[in-house]
Amino acid sequence: MSATLAKIPYTSELGLTLDRVVDGEVQMTLPDSDTNRNLAGTVHAGLLYTFGETLAGVAAGLETLEQAFPFARRAEIHYRRPARGTVHGIARVEPREIQRVLDELVREGRSELTVRAQLAGDDGKTVAEVAVDYAFRPHPGKREKKT
Repeated sequence: MSATLAKIPYTSELGLTLDRVVDGEVQMTLPDSDTNRNLAGTVHAGLLYTFGETLAGVAAGLETLEQAFPFARRAEIHYRRPARGTVHGIARVEPREIQRVLDELVREGRSELTVRAQLAGDDGKTVAEVAVDYAFRPHPGKREKKT
């Protein structure tokens, strides 16, 4: 997954690290950097959104990427407090939800899933919460529906 993440031009320059992937849970870090800050010295709100959506997308694609692409359909972010320094994120997708998505892809050729991510500062306090609705579409050539 780290290699896949590095291939995304928009996010590859952000220095995101994939810290842990276990049982549908993904933990990532957005490092502290002068280029990540706004005029007030806090992490730019747009960057927090990008980090949250990327984190949720990694969680959505963990077990599904070989079968289908997760495309963001809708996203919502709630900023809880200004973020300073390094930001840590966590997102989790339950195995039964992944299985549901995979089963629907086979049966219907499409599926949907909402993934929630939480972003926190080094002090552990939540700085933002993100929810992203994904639509899954099979890779070209894998659009086989079973009837």
